[in-house]
Amino acid sequence: MLEHVSTQQDPGHSAKRILLFIHSMNGGGSERQMSYLANELANRYRVRLVTLDSAKSASYFIDPRVECIGLGLTGSSTGTLSAILSNRKRIRALRAQIQDWNADVVVSFCDSNNILALLATPKKVPVVISERSDPRRQPLSRFWEFLRRRTYPKCNLCVVQTQEVFDYFQETQWVPHDRLRIIPSAFVPPILDQDQIDRERARRSPKVLIFVGRLSKEKGIDRLLQAWANLKHHHIDWRLRIVGDGAERSALQQTSDQLGIASTVEWALWSKDVWAELCAANAYCLVSRYEGFPQSLLEAMATGLAVAVTDCSPAIRETITDLDNGIVISDDTQMVDCLDRLLSSQELRLSLGRRAWERSKDFQWNQIASKWHAAIETAMR
Repeated sequence: MLEHVSTQQDPGHSAKRILLFIHSMNGGGSERQMSYLANELANRYRVRLVTLDSAKSASYFIDPRVECIGLGLTGSSTGTLSAILSNRKRIRALRAQIQDWNADVVVSFCDSNNILALLATPKKVPVVISERSDPRRQPLSRFWEFLRRRTYPKCNLCVVQTQEVFDYFQETQWVPHDRLRIIPSAFVPPILDQDQIDRERARRSPKVLIFVGRLSKEKGIDRLLQAWANLKHHHIDWRLRIVGDGAERSALQQTSDQLGIASTVEWALWSKDVWAELCAANAYCLVSRYEGFPQSLLEAMATGLAVAVTDCSPAIRETITDLDNGIVISDDTQMVDCLDRLLSSQELRLSLGRRAWERSKDFQWNQIASKWHAAIETAMR
């Protein structure tokens, strides 16, 4: 699938320099969002993208005008002293990159990375941090929480994704009110023929319920498999397709075998063409225990897919109206019934999908990019 992209412009050698920082670019919603931001900023600024990993495993397209640097400093620590030494090494390596790039502003994504960026950046350089999760549901370790409370007040601007998290930051006073901004996740829309996609979905056999995301505990795939075990006998013309990878993969596949559903579950690794995966599905589910602002949900809505989602994030309540543009699963006991309802009615899927497609337009990148430009320019001032 083709995506609309920004018209390339040469920012020139005198342009301001931005350093972007994230753990990796290997799959995930935050990583995709970072790719959009890097490509957008390359039209106006000189951009260096620094990752903690080796930078050789990027899952998303990065504009060739963006200089990509991998620090190669990921990996687990063996104890407290090892962790301290590892993070000192990361801070020094990141500070060296900031100084070498002569950065005019640093933009960091995700909690622990934000802390490292605030510790590494010289005082004269403004820092924009972006909280990509909900800290109420995804707390850090006691040590990292201590550092977050000490470092976050030093940022020049803090970007959160929902009103509820914005309110929480105000209550905790981690960041002064005038330094908080709400910028939701966004997507670059593909060029699609929605009517043709709907016709193909109506003819498809077997039909596909798709999940897209990292295979980790918080994504709740274990309970999705349990629900699927209760559904498969009632929907023999359906398959569950799980697209993604992660630490839980082997355990989840073993669970699938134990539940006797292996023949009806398809496992796919990360796809560089998620749009093709979504267009080839008939319905989408998100069963996470908690989320920040799920990128794959927006992308599913943009392809006209009917969605069933757990109430795992403030973003769900700000994006989905139950039985209008999706189905909201309020608790685990409702999961089987909600998925059964979605799989049972093509008419319901079509109506939910059409309204989801309309709602997704509010989150297209061209609606959101200006907010990022304004935030970065404010920080530099």
